[in-house]
Amino acid sequence: MVTMAVADSIALSSHVRGVSQKEGLYYKRYYISVFIYSKVLNYLECNTMKTLHNTTIWFLATFLSMALMALAPAQAETQNEAQPSTEHKFELAKKYYGECKHVNEADFEAIRPYLKAFTDAEVMAEMMSDPIKFSKLMQVVNDPRSMHVMMKCSTEPVMWDAWMRGLTDPTKFMNAATRFMNPMVYFNWAMAPMNPQMYAPMFAMMNPQYYLNWMNAGMNPAFHQPMFAFMDPNWYTPRLQWMMNPNSFQPFYNLFGAAVPQSGPATGEQPAEQPK
Repeated sequence: MVTMAVADSIALSSHVRGVSQKEGLYYKRYYISVFIYSKVLNYLECNTMKTLHNTTIWFLATFLSMALMALAPAQAETQNEAQPSTEHKFELAKKYYGECKHVNEADFEAIRPYLKAFTDAEVMAEMMSDPIKFSKLMQVVNDPRSMHVMMKCSTEPVMWDAWMRGLTDPTKFMNAATRFMNPMVYFNWAMAPMNPQMYAPMFAMMNPQYYLNWMNAGMNPAFHQPMFAFMDPNWYTPRLQWMMNPNSFQPFYNLFGAAVPQSGPATGEQPAEQPK
């Protein structure tokens, strides 16, 4: 509207000055063309700057993620050398898996890496960052034998120890977060619908063995045992002992102890080192 009004005023002033109506119309069209051209240049300039800005941010994010991914293994390796191994051994999980019908040791070893994801945040992040591994994880979880193992193990104090160590380990959470800073994670998920392996859990439900496994589990008394375990008074003894034991929460105390600087009682100075 403003542009047309200005153009009309230019055409009118040209007519007053003695310029013909045809020349006034020419001036009007010329002004409108210059105005549109300047707006197009401004638009292209703004979008070019936005594109350059977004591209710069993307390259910086990619560089930062690659740097963190390169540093994370070295940091984890140093800590593994300094600390004793506390990796979960899955001894009870193997025992409970053996309570199911028609299973063998090879079957348990095949699902062990996927069960580990529920004991380690870093392994779970690895599964979630790969659509194929995540699809396989869902297929393993949707098995009555795996459900039996997870229901039994989730109420065991040794499992609580593993969770307590994992939830109070900043390195594991840093390594887990670093995986999601890799742009390829989102590219793989975007391309996942075109990968037939993503639909393996749905294809598994077309297999008669899937329903046979659930039928065997329903007829196995051991499968229902976790739902009635709390009715046994002896079931509470080791769990109450774990809750009353201060060492059970030691990783939690260590986490906050490392965050709070130690100072002297009155002056705030660091205590002097005792001679050895």
